[in-house]
Amino acid sequence: MLVTGSRGQVGRAVVAQLAARSHDVRGTDLGTPSYGAGEPVPYVRADLTDAGQAAAVVRDVDAVVHTAALPRPGMDPDHVVFGVNTAAAFAVVDAAARAGVRRFVALSSDSVAGITWAAEPGPPAFLPIDETHPDRPEDPYATSKQVAELLCDALVRRSACTAVSVRATWVQTADTYAGNLGPFLRDRSLPSPMFWSYVDVTDLAELLVLAVESDTPGHEVVYAAAADNAGGRDLRGEALAVHPGLEVRPLDRPDASAISSAKAQRLFGWAPRRSWRDHLTEDGRSLPSRP
Repeated sequence: MLVTGSRGQVGRAVVAQLAARSHDVRGTDLGTPSYGAGEPVPYVRADLTDAGQAAAVVRDVDAVVHTAALPRPGMDPDHVVFGVNTAAAFAVVDAAARAGVRRFVALSSDSVAGITWAAEPGPPAFLPIDETHPDRPEDPYATSKQVAELLCDALVRRSACTAVSVRATWVQTADTYAGNLGPFLRDRSLPSPMFWSYVDVTDLAELLVLAVESDTPGHEVVYAAAADNAGGRDLRGEALAVHPGLEVRPLDRPDASAISSAKAQRLFGWAPRRSWRDHLTEDGRSLPSRP
């Protein structure tokens, strides 16, 4: 089993989960191999925008978890973000088809809905956002993720491979909760186009592993978010205060995420178990580290 982007925050967590479940896993990324100290799992450095290198690493594996990408717009020129992400997705998908890979799981993004990273975020069509929400990406990152999903559609048409695209929202690690979510707890007037949605990296990795272990047919697209929103806000009240007249559908809980993970739970038995409350106080201060 191959994990691309294995040195990124999501890829690293996926590798750890797969290894803990006794899968034969290898990783690939752009980082220099640890020649002397060795690697936790077999590792090959490769530039996946190069079709030859992609074909070389997508070999003799039955499944691929594709997390490699430039992870957001604005940190590289727009054409670089779009070009790198789409070229890598095409090369890895094409290699998977040619190599007879059984299962392909891609890390996608909630930005395909067209709100996160949008120049002028408009209201969602409804809340909570689910897989029936219109796709309307505009920025280079979101559009690159939509292209990757289209490539997965093509993959299942051209081969026996099945696929899952997981649209993750704002991914948090133990090291990022305070810096990323803390300000929203200290100043509750700070706006959030996606209504403070987030997902813990370990929960997300567990979903990606469940998806690669499953055998759903065709290409499924699922959203992934924590069960709650940062700050424990009343989602219905907050949403209607910003967008009067917005359709807010029934919620599992008052402080629900603006993104529904119900389909991921239904298909893969996934339930997000981690919360900002495991790391932060109500006013955004870091909790003491757990032993």
